[in-house]
Amino acid sequence: MSIRTSFMESLLLLAVALAVLWFFASGGAAKAATMWPPDKFVKLDGDFDGARLHYVDRGEAKPGVSTVVLVHGASGNLRDMEMSLVEPLSRETRVIAFDRPGHGWSDRTEHPAIADPAIQAKAIRNALKNLGIEKPVLLGHSWGGSVVTAYALQWPDEVAGLLPLSGALYPWSGGVAWYHSVVRMPVIGWFFTNFLVAPGGKFLLEKGVEGNFHPDKPPANYAEKTALPMLFRPKEFRANSEDTAQLKGYLERRSSRYGEIAVPTIVITGNADYTVSPKIHSYALHNAVEGSELIKLKGTGHMPHYAHTDVVVDALVRLARGEAPRAGETVIHADGRVEMPSAAAE
Repeated sequence: MSIRTSFMESLLLLAVALAVLWFFASGGAAKAATMWPPDKFVKLDGDFDGARLHYVDRGEAKPGVSTVVLVHGASGNLRDMEMSLVEPLSRETRVIAFDRPGHGWSDRTEHPAIADPAIQAKAIRNALKNLGIEKPVLLGHSWGGSVVTAYALQWPDEVAGLLPLSGALYPWSGGVAWYHSVVRMPVIGWFFTNFLVAPGGKFLLEKGVEGNFHPDKPPANYAEKTALPMLFRPKEFRANSEDTAQLKGYLERRSSRYGEIAVPTIVITGNADYTVSPKIHSYALHNAVEGSELIKLKGTGHMPHYAHTDVVVDALVRLARGEAPRAGETVIHADGRVEMPSAAAE
């Protein structure tokens, strides 16, 4: 066999391998368009002129009850909120869930700092203004917690209530997963997101879901029902990595201001959350925000909106109705026992 023949065979094998990988990647994008079609879009203006955010809008506004706005975390989209909270909340008030910029069906926008939670808060505020929604209650899960706290810091008079849910709120020791750095590398990052993410993600998806819910069990077919495979589309995966990689630096700059938060605040977290440490994040925020209520769910992991949907809905409805938080710490045990702050229990 000549060197030339061997080289040509190697090129052929490489081409076949790339074609197979491309099939996985392009197939995932096509599947997203057919299996999880979008709902509604709102156009942005100003700094985000021309971009659109995708959202769902359920329920009806009621006198004296604020609209609730839900902001999802990293590696996901609004369907995580829709599957858990939208339906029960819609019986009480109007509820809107957004795909954050670059996630789900939302445009990433051309804003150069769109990975900054404060800029994403600005985009969501822009969308709410264009939808005619004033003074909502804001819930942000995980990464989304940094968005809603940024919103409350920048526009406190426009927020009826704040609920960081298992929020990522303070800088932590260590870094982020290795692949978030690979994604941002020239050439290699493009190859990684376009050829390797989709087939690799397919095999790691269920394990990732189980780890995120641990020690709780995820609902059956969670990944499929929440359109989680959409994450593996190249543009969305890159957007998610940009968000994740820049979060710690943002929190190092911003978290010292949490004591300025002056809106009614309820913080909810599981004490068995191994994804976002409750001690570093939620407990610290509760201590920083005067008059806030901390709801600590014993034995619960990173997804309280599934493990304790009723608790999260109750807290949101109380804020939406203008009820003051029960300042202090409420503990809900795995057996259902509830320990409330002494003043609230009287």
